Formats: sequence, structure tokens, C-alpha cells
Amino acid sequence: MLLSQNAFIVRSLNLVLMVYISLVFGISHDSPDYTDESCTFKISLRNFRSILSWELKNHSIVPTHYTLLYTIMSKPEDLKVVKNCANTTRSFCDLTDEWRSTHEAYVTILEGFSGNTTLFSCSHNFWLAIDMSFEPPEFEIVGFTNHINVMVKFPSIVEEELQFDLSLVIEEQSEGIVKKHKPEIKGNLSGNFTYIIDKLIPNTNYCVSVYLEHSDEQAVIKSPLKCTLLPPGQESESAESAKIGGIITVFLIALVLTSTIVTLKWIGYICLRNSLPKVLRQGLAKGWSAVAIHRRSHNALQSETPELKQSSCLSFPSSWDYKRASLCPSD
Repeated sequence: MLLSQNAFIVRSLNLVLMVYISLVFGISHDSPDYTDESCTFKISLRNFRSILSWELKNHSIVPTHYTLLYTIMSKPEDLKVVKNCANTTRSFCDLTDEWRSTHEAYVTILEGFSGNTTLFSCSHNFWLAIDMSFEPPEFEIVGFTNHINVMVKFPSIVEEELQFDLSLVIEEQSEGIVKKHKPEIKGNLSGNFTYIIDKLIPNTNYCVSVYLEHSDEQAVIKSPLKCTLLPPGQESESAESAKIGGIITVFLIALVLTSTIVTLKWIGYICLRNSLPKVLRQGLAKGWSAVAIHRRSHNALQSETPELKQSSCLSFPSSWDYKRASLCPSD
């Protein structure tokens, strides 16, 4: 409500100020008109510096340099030239050291020149508490397994008047979900500040934006998103290592079993190629011993082939000195 009343007062005084400037400073009709028709002004707090920027609506006008003048509405003073913005080729001016009060209205005149010829003059009235826009501070992010360090960069010294009851807001975005963090900063906004966004999910992509929020809920200017993919957690690494170890163990067991089977087969312990004789198989099946099986097979062989008995006897020739003898038993 207070801001609305202040804005109405400032706008109502615009016309009065134009008349006042014309009467006090003796601006003639032959001189360029001091209007705000041909210029667009913007005052912003950039890295806690009051920066006034401007742009010409008529792009066919190309000045070689500019000069910025101002006076304070509440003080009957002459127009003052801003030293660092006299005959400047830049389209902006740092007014931090000039405009120190946020509760004053500043009457500003911008003159554009081409050589010594004045091409245009624009005027505008600023009340910092209403017209100031707040640009986001610079920041960096570093991602860890389950948290992100956000390092916000503020100037080492910030004027108390330029703090504007601002609060720092850090936005965290992931998979369409947006979370706002409003860290409590003790003292004023000066020096570097680090904030930790914790309880995050490993191996997930997160984006962070930083901006300054005014207590009167003015429109905010958010910084571009900075994103980082968090590394996988230790649990994931352990699970992966366990999986690889299991595969190697199974492979080694299979290799040992295969080698054992091949060795046993090679020495003939398993998978014999030659089957046992029929008599041996039958005897073993009946529970006979190997000796009994041998005797039975020998007797059966002699009864079936008597000639084998004769052929198995050995005799020596008579020419030998040995007595003729037969190894065969006598009948």
C-alpha cells in the first residue's frame, strides 16, 4: 500500500518537475526537449552496485558519447554532472557513489552528442525503493554424492542502504520438482556465502538457481540454471563390485570343475572306453571275488578246448643236453 502511494506521488510530480526544470535552468524552446519519449531507462542493483542503463528508441540516432546529469528532488540544487559518466561512450552508468539514499527521488537528464552537436536529451525520475530491479548474484555449485555446495559471491563491502531488505533465495530443481531454500544470513549481505543443499539422491541430475527477493514481493530476476549430475553412492559401487566378484567366483568354480573332470577322464578313472568282460561282469554281479571268477573261467576254458591243454605243454628237442621233459602233467 505504501509503495502504491509513493509511486502515485512520483508519477504526479513528473509533470511538475519538467516545468520546474524549464523555469529554474532556463531551457529555451530552441534547445532539445527534455522528455522521456526517446529513451528507455532501467535502474538495477547489479552485484550490489546501482547501475543505470539506457537505450534509444530511435535506432537511427547514433551518438558518439553521452553525458548524465541529475539532481535530488527534495533539494533545490543545480543539475550535477556525474563525473564518471561525462562524455562516456558506454550506455550505462554506475551511480553507487552518487545515489546513496533509497528514499530520495532523483531527477535524471541524459544528453547524447555527435561531436559538439547535441542530438537528443532524455529525462526520467527515479525513486530507488520503487524503480530498482535486483539482478541475481554470481554463484558456483559443486556436486557431491548426496549434497550440493552453493557458493554465492557478494561484494566484500555492501552499503547498508543498498540492501533493500533483501533475502537470498536458492532454488533446487530435479525431475520437475522445485524446492526453495531461504538461508538465514547473519549480518548483512557481504562476502562469500556457502549454503549446503543436502539429502539428495546420488546419481541424479540437479539444477540450481539463485536470486534476491524483496520484502515487498516485487518481480524477481532469476539467474540462469546451473546443473550438475551427482556421482553414484558408495552402496551402488559396493553392489557393482559384489556383482563383478560373484561373476569371477562362478567362472573360477566352473573352470576348476571342468579341469577336474577332464583330468579324471584322461587317467581313466571315469568314462572308461573298454567295457568289462562278460564273465567278470556276471561274477561281480553275483558277488564273487576276482579269484573265484578267474578259476571258474579257467576250468570252463579247459573243458571246452582240450586241445589247448596239449598245446600248452612245452617239450624240448632231443638234441639239447637237457633231459627231455615235459612241463605238462602226466596222464
